Amino acid sequence: MDDELLARRLLTDYVGKIPELNLIAACASAMEAQRFLQKQRIDLLFLDIQMPDITGISLLQSLSHRPVTIFTTAFAEYAVQGYELFVLDYLLKPISFERFFQAAGRAVAHIGLLHNQPPPQASPAAGSLQNEVANGYIFVKSDYKIHKIAHSDIDVMEAYGEYVVIHSGRQKIMTLGQLSKMEQALPHPGFLRVHRSFIVNFSKIDAIQGNTLYIGEKEIPLSKGYRDAFMQLVQKNRLLG
Repeated sequence: MDDELLARRLLTDYVGKIPELNLIAACASAMEAQRFLQKQRIDLLFLDIQMPDITGISLLQSLSHRPVTIFTTAFAEYAVQGYELFVLDYLLKPISFERFFQAAGRAVAHIGLLHNQPPPQASPAAGSLQNEVANGYIFVKSDYKIHKIAHSDIDVMEAYGEYVVIHSGRQKIMTLGQLSKMEQALPHPGFLRVHRSFIVNFSKIDAIQGNTLYIGEKEIPLSKGYRDAFMQLVQKNRLLG
């Protein structure tokens, strides 16, 4: 929902280029969007922040059923509030189709997980995997701060009781949460679950030996339940002869 006519037309055009997306409505104000959402549930909402009457943030806070939401805005300072509202992505204007396509792909995969549908199968080259990982980021709470972490900086995510430890080089960030929730927020197959307690950044793997993965000095177990999917991706990226 966007109050700028040209911006709405641009997003409408972008949506039309992606077969998995179906445009239901394009609203010019938060009040118009609120009336629509009271009558009909949707899966995905592209939402501007600065709009007439009330802001997009206030609109989102007012909804009893919140669809998966992606902010579209010219104001980067709202990123923290977006994180607190569990917004899936944050697109800064002017929005390129490449960036929109990336966000839409994450949303489609995320919605599929919410509906217990398997993520779409893909056969990307190693370069495209690296691009997918490099173009995004997550926000996590730790030590009374909200940390922005680029996907490309993440080596491993490790479950630790009620917490998740994010390994990034020699840095470790511990945040309260579930590994399964983290998995939903990360691009697939750029990040892979290889064990009930581990998610790895595929591009950071240095070596594979038996059921052990090596990223720098860290050893990560590859469990039987995840091995077949992992090795299929390895074969597709021609890491083995």
